Amino acid sequence: MRIRTTVAAALLLVGATACTGGGAVDGEASSPAPTSTTAAKALTLGSGRHWKDIDGDGSYIAATTAALTYTQPVKGVHLPDGLADFPDPEWAVLEVRTCADADSTNVIVAQSPWTLRLADGTRVKPLGLSGYGVPAPAYPVSGAAVGPGDCLRGKLTFGLARGSRPDRIVYDVEGRPAVTWAVPRS
Repeated sequence: MRIRTTVAAALLLVGATACTGGGAVDGEASSPAPTSTTAAKALTLGSGRHWKDIDGDGSYIAATTAALTYTQPVKGVHLPDGLADFPDPEWAVLEVRTCADADSTNVIVAQSPWTLRLADGTRVKPLGLSGYGVPAPAYPVSGAAVGPGDCLRGKLTFGLARGSRPDRIVYDVEGRPAVTWAVPRS
């Protein structure tokens, strides 16, 4: 029995250590990476998360990413309903900002890591559009470089089923722990 308890404790420790792998996340409003027994606490809108990593080419990359505001419903969005995954959608806008550290190489930003999580666990992707009909300034769709010490701020537009509201904003870059922000009820 004692051997089983010791082995189980060792496996839990190894599992918890393995779950925190990937890019390092630290700085503003930091919280531990999720493990099998704990979940990362959602940040509040307006706060940022500092992260650092080694880029694919081996260079140092670091920035602070923040979800600033969330608005639903949004008036003045003039888009065809067919762009959303839901009939007769309700439009929502998320404003975000990424600021590269002064000692970082260029940070490439895009809409793709951002999603809205609904209470049932499903996620809604941004429309991936910029230009006419989308609130400006639009966050880059396919990627833009943010130079060392510089920031980029913009808006992402989402189409949601009428009457639904996300509970979390998720920023999920492969190789790093996902970061979430709580969506206010109204």
